[in-house]
Amino acid sequence: MQPIEHAAAILEDGGVLMVPTDTNYAFAADPWNVEACARLYEIKKRDVKKPLTLFVSRPEDVWLYAQVPLDQAEAVNLLMARHWPGPLNFVLRKSADAPNHPYLKEDSISVVCNRNPVLNALIDRFGRPLAMTSANMSGVEHDCLIDYELASRTFPDAVDYIVPPGGVKPQTTRSSTIVSLLDGTMKVLRQGDVVLA
Repeated sequence: MQPIEHAAAILEDGGVLMVPTDTNYAFAADPWNVEACARLYEIKKRDVKKPLTLFVSRPEDVWLYAQVPLDQAEAVNLLMARHWPGPLNFVLRKSADAPNHPYLKEDSISVVCNRNPVLNALIDRFGRPLAMTSANMSGVEHDCLIDYELASRTFPDAVDYIVPPGGVKPQTTRSSTIVSLLDGTMKVLRQGDVVLA
């Protein structure tokens, strides 16, 4: 079985993966499977107050799970056109179709569309977005991005499968930029390589 098919089958069975992204390797699970998401938190020792991020494979899929007021739609669409796919996370109002459980916020959601072809092939094969968080122990900082080797050394037996990078190397130097549009203005919560003018 090819890596993508194997990984998708694990997700369908409620398993947990480590997968490549545009920045750090990340833990991934089915966002509608509460038990799988809970396992991510156990592995990472993550505070439940910190929500997971939803990864989609196509920019237009964001609107299935998030929404913005009409007066912000043009600005958001412009940013997406400039930076997606890429390492930019949007924190937006949650739609009724987004997963709803303790590992995601009740009224908002962080959504990103990376360019990583391995990740996007997996999302497409799985048939829905992935809930993800970087593959590091909470509170432990690294002086570099978490690649396949570091993720594998840090969590050798913690997940059901580590998806190989497929020869794709991140073109970034930092974790993704996170921008919130929840209070009517654009607020950068974390600065990465993507700089918003």
